[in-house]
Amino acid sequence: MTTPSNNKLIMKIFLFTTFLGASIILQGQESVSNADLSRKLDLILGKINGLEERVAKLENENSEVKKEIQAAQKTANEAKTASQVVAIPQDEEEKKSFMSRLRLELKSEDDKAAGAWTEEETWVGMRRNLTMFKVRKLLGNPTRMTLSLDPRIDRVYHYEGDLDADGTEEVGRVSFFRDRVVSFSSPFGR
Repeated sequence: MTTPSNNKLIMKIFLFTTFLGASIILQGQESVSNADLSRKLDLILGKINGLEERVAKLENENSEVKKEIQAAQKTANEAKTASQVVAIPQDEEEKKSFMSRLRLELKSEDDKAAGAWTEEETWVGMRRNLTMFKVRKLLGNPTRMTLSLDPRIDRVYHYEGDLDADGTEEVGRVSFFRDRVVSFSSPFGR
């Protein structure tokens, strides 16, 4: 593997041999003008500068490739640990329990995505005398609507879902009379 110090040593050896070769060749020639020497020296220095630029470019590309390899290794390690975490148990009883918990979690996540009614903070804004429109705007669309036989209640909005993945559904109800809230109960027990 080449390092910057090895590259410099190689360059020095190259320069030395180039100058040595040039001086031997020049001694063999009888008449060499200073202009010819200067031109040849400029040509050699130009080639050396070009080589130095290429070496610097290759070293830069090498460091970039190393960074990309490290990032890929990190991603591969993260994916490997993530796949190990989600391993399904082999024991039949544990597998049933795992699948049951997974089903409840997925159902709970689905219910939580059903609207703003799944957040306790939105129920704080609930109060009597709100219109049906304002209730839908505050809590979102109900999961179910029913008509009531009670003469003091026209319609009931039901907000139902398993919000904490415990297997039991939490239920919120909002009762209306003449398009206004007359009573409500939060699924959070408030």
